Amino acid sequence: MDERKSNIAELAAKNRSDSEARIRLLEGVGENLLRKIGEDEPFPEKSGNTPGGVLAEYHRLQKEIAESVGIIRSLEEDAGKLKEVEGKISAAEGEKAGLEKDLLDAYALLGETLLGTPGLDGLTEASIRQEEILFAKIDDLEKKLKELEEKRGGVFSRLKNNAQIAMSKTLLAKHRSVLQRFYRTEGEKFLDAKLEIVPEGDLALCVDRAGGLKDRLSGLTADIAELKENRRKIIESFGSDGSPAKRIQGLEKHIDHVKGDCDSVYLRFGLLATESGGKEAVSAYLSEEDVLVLQRAEIFKTQIADREQNIKRLETSINIDGEKAEIEKMKKAIQNQQDKIAVAKKSIADLEKKIAETELHIEELKSVLR
Repeated sequence: MDERKSNIAELAAKNRSDSEARIRLLEGVGENLLRKIGEDEPFPEKSGNTPGGVLAEYHRLQKEIAESVGIIRSLEEDAGKLKEVEGKISAAEGEKAGLEKDLLDAYALLGETLLGTPGLDGLTEASIRQEEILFAKIDDLEKKLKELEEKRGGVFSRLKNNAQIAMSKTLLAKHRSVLQRFYRTEGEKFLDAKLEIVPEGDLALCVDRAGGLKDRLSGLTADIAELKENRRKIIESFGSDGSPAKRIQGLEKHIDHVKGDCDSVYLRFGLLATESGGKEAVSAYLSEEDVLVLQRAEIFKTQIADREQNIKRLETSINIDGEKAEIEKMKKAIQNQQDKIAVAKKSIADLEKKIAETELHIEELKSVLR
């Protein structure tokens, strides 16, 4: 391989490295200067590739980032609130389920105590009769079940007996469940009726317990409704997809994109600090360290330019050698053609000589004919 091509590759690699280093230096200076200037507006220009125009672009990008960060923080706060609200809803619904069960038990105990208090106003004959019917059915089933359980017999008799026992137990459980529901219904009706009756003894205790549980359940239900409404409002604030994580992810990507634009702005402002006009405009904000960094950036620029010249010289030298090689190829081609022409001329001369000799021989033959 031509050593000059290897040198060109090395010089180009150094230029790429130095160019990246120079860009980083200029970006750093540009960022420092823009941060020092902050919210001030020291430049009259507000557009184009001028200090004022680049500063305006920087302010716009910083505002965009700040707004996105603010939205992310708000979303994170709302996500935390949502988690807290959902935890409260879950706990409240668990408590509600327990209260509902306790209230049903309290209604059943109230109904049973109520029907066990003779002569109490508010009880109807239908209710008393219904209890008696249920008691009678349960009593009959209990007696039948006892008889079946005491019954003896052969294998087939026992199998039949066991089936009847199972059926009787099922019916008994069903009627006991019906009785409990009946008591719950009576207890709930009594409590809701708000009759002008002053309960006493066990009945008073049952009324107080059921009433207290009902009030707690009512208050808890209202609290759950309010919590769910808060949850709905929070979810609505997340947008159409209802996912804060997706919105945050989208905003973070947007911030990364804007930061990339900021790097371009930093570089542009750093370059302005090296050019006439721009350098004078921002000189008041340049620190000693900034000046040293800009000097290093200029050294890189000079080195890059020198290498570009060397690369150009090497490439020109290679091109010249290439042209010379082409000339040599063409000269060889010409010589090759000239050699072929010389051979052709000799061949033509030989043929002409043979023609002359043949014509002479023809004349000699003609003389014989005369």
